[in-house]
Amino acid sequence: MNHRDALISTVTVVLDEKFVPERIDEIILILKDKGLDIAEVNASDGVVEGTIESWRVKEVEGLEYVDCVRTTFSYVADYPAGDARDQDGPEEADTVERG
Repeated sequence: MNHRDALISTVTVVLDEKFVPERIDEIILILKDKGLDIAEVNASDGVVEGTIESWRVKEVEGLEYVDCVRTTFSYVADYPAGDARDQDGPEEADTVERG
């Protein structure tokens, strides 16, 4: 069965240099609020790396302090049953009779 709970993108967010480094802490909080799971921050270069649901990339691109968002890789996530992110429930057992 094909499960598709979410389409996730690994991204690099390049910040507008006029906001870095003075507002980096504020920007990090806003990016997290937009759904970015941050893996690494390079405050001196104004670069933030992480993962986000693919449909939210355009939201991040539209923020005033973001210069650009580079999507490195995208993949389908299938979270296990019981995980709060699971959208389609447990995978059904194979019911094909073999004989």
